[in-house]
Amino acid sequence: MNRKKFLQTSLGILIGSQAFSKPKNKRKFCFNTLACPDWSLQEVLTNAQKYGYKAVEIRGIKGDVDILNSPEFAPSRITDIRKMSEDYGVKILNLNSSVVLHEYEPEKRTKNLETAKRYIDLAQHLDCPYVRVFPDKFPKEKSKEFALDTIKSNYEKLIDYCKGSKVKVLLDAHGDLVWSEDLLKMMQGLDKKHVGIIWDFFNMHLITKESPQKMYETLKSYIKIVQIKDGFFKPNNTYEYTLTGKGEVPINEILRIIEKDNYKGFISFEWEKRWHPELPNPEVALPSFVEYIQKQF
Repeated sequence: MNRKKFLQTSLGILIGSQAFSKPKNKRKFCFNTLACPDWSLQEVLTNAQKYGYKAVEIRGIKGDVDILNSPEFAPSRITDIRKMSEDYGVKILNLNSSVVLHEYEPEKRTKNLETAKRYIDLAQHLDCPYVRVFPDKFPKEKSKEFALDTIKSNYEKLIDYCKGSKVKVLLDAHGDLVWSEDLLKMMQGLDKKHVGIIWDFFNMHLITKESPQKMYETLKSYIKIVQIKDGFFKPNNTYEYTLTGKGEVPINEILRIIEKDNYKGFISFEWEKRWHPELPNPEVALPSFVEYIQKQF
């Protein structure tokens, strides 16, 4: 083989290998601001860009867990926030409210629904596609069927409120509504344009012991965000969080499942520094998550 043919063959092999390889940078990373309770919104966006994240879930900024009370999200700031998000190339993906849907007493129910509507309005102004709510508890004094009916009824009210907007209201697998079949029933019959699920394997598996495959196959039509955190599952439904890759969560299996199904949404890192101050700082946890996930096949 002469030099010209050698170069042509080598180039062909190189191009072919590139065509069949799967670039890892196609994964879209997001993190929840629970990770950085001391950061301003500008610091959140600056560090997201620095560490390789393309989006953030807002769950509090500095001292305000409820961002409806935060001066950073005042109506006069909306235009600035949208420009800042665009300049940094970091999308505000999800507004994480504290709204719960299990309340059946009229006053509590109304208060939660009105708060959720304010979040939906804010999301619409920010061009943010998602608002998170909790299904949450099954009241002990009521049957499970009553609780599920109440949650779904309240959820439907929020879906109706979203009509005419681009916002989806996402249920976070949290509290007592963590079994995949229960979550599926909650979604069925609703307008798919405005509903969805945050798949939090850790929260679900802690209670249900369901496999990633079971969860994903049941809920995949509704999953909008895949949320990952690592740690160890302890007796009596307790747990211990760890840096990514240091615990027992089957992260590789989760990644294989979603990539085999050509999942195109965000992989979101939830690091609960706000609730657990003893955890390592965001300057450690956030880059280590990206580094670990990028190294996996």
